Amino acid sequence: MIRGLATAALAAIIVPLVAGCSLLPGNKATPAPSGAAPPLPAGTYTTKSFQPATTYTVPDGWTNPSDTAAYYELMPTLDQNNGIHLFHNPQALSQAPDCPLAAEPGVGTSSLALVAWIRSLKGFSVSQPAMVAVSGLPGTYIDVGIASNWTQSCPFANGLPTVSLFYGAQSGLRWVVAGPERLRLYFVDVPSQGTVVVDLDSFDGTGFANLLANATPIVKSIKFATQ
Repeated sequence: MIRGLATAALAAIIVPLVAGCSLLPGNKATPAPSGAAPPLPAGTYTTKSFQPATTYTVPDGWTNPSDTAAYYELMPTLDQNNGIHLFHNPQALSQAPDCPLAAEPGVGTSSLALVAWIRSLKGFSVSQPAMVAVSGLPGTYIDVGIASNWTQSCPFANGLPTVSLFYGAQSGLRWVVAGPERLRLYFVDVPSQGTVVVDLDSFDGTGFANLLANATPIVKSIKFATQ
């Protein structure tokens, strides 16, 4: 995530401009640096700032570095290359070659619009959409990675293949997929609350299978407030 690009491959670019989606350098990043929060004891928690209010259950070994109205982060305490990221009403990020911090024109924010747009991007390798229930609501998930033949790079990525993904106009969020990063993206339209995207993100790709095994039960525990 080039969220500052948060995996090892990009680490040289930003202090961690790691190969993965991230809030990029030079732009105000709403989320706090990963690892800044203390470990969460096993239990059930509800977001304080993130909307819609979201309740979830975690085992020991997780931390919550960021909780803002538009972005929420859960990371394993000993692994900052893999994590769960929640976005509220993210917009499609501009596909212009210079990777500006701006929305891509003409793309909606519904789950249907975002999934269709992501599947249309030549820089991505995307799985077939699969139906899933999150918080008892119908949702869709897709697995995403950089296409093997994709070479286009953002100016801040030192030549690493990148594809711009999400933008937050009010939060300054910029989420860019980079290098070997792999993601599972869940899209849910929450009644009266808009679209929530839950991103299981392995910034260097190597921990993706383990992340799915550990994070999927947390996703299954999620409950969104609908009023």
